[in-house]
Amino acid sequence: MRIREAVYEDAVGLRSLLLDIGWFSNSNIGGDEFPEKLKKMLAWNIQEPDHVLLVAEEDGDIVGYVGLHFIPYLFMGHPEGYISELFVKSSARGKGIGSKLLTEAVKRGRARGCSRMQLVNMKNRDSYKRGFYTKMGWRERENAADFVYDPTEG
Repeated sequence: MRIREAVYEDAVGLRSLLLDIGWFSNSNIGGDEFPEKLKKMLAWNIQEPDHVLLVAEEDGDIVGYVGLHFIPYLFMGHPEGYISELFVKSSARGKGIGSKLLTEAVKRGRARGCSRMQLVNMKNRDSYKRGFYTKMGWRERENAADFVYDPTEG
């Protein structure tokens, strides 16, 4: 298994992984337009190097990925690394792939000079219930609230 930056040719494997998870329908992830959406996102990653999409590949199959972003914070004096997505194909779970993806994201955060790494995990997800992030050395902030706003509704 190896971890590398995503390329356009990974679109079919990434789409398959997202469908395998079962949270997304074909229409949620763009159907036949998914490869084109991935191409645009990867072009953005090249233009804006504060974003990276890493894939875990095993025998030519995409078995996981992590989205990582570097956000500047003036009050910290350094960027914060933010993990927006970390998914592993259901058939590949329990093999340490998620741990390796998370470790690589942290390694890249250190290399970028991040003073902190952050992610959001939904409490109803298996990874939260299993304590995956806690086991990896992450701690849950008890005094923080996670808010979202849909700009298309306001």
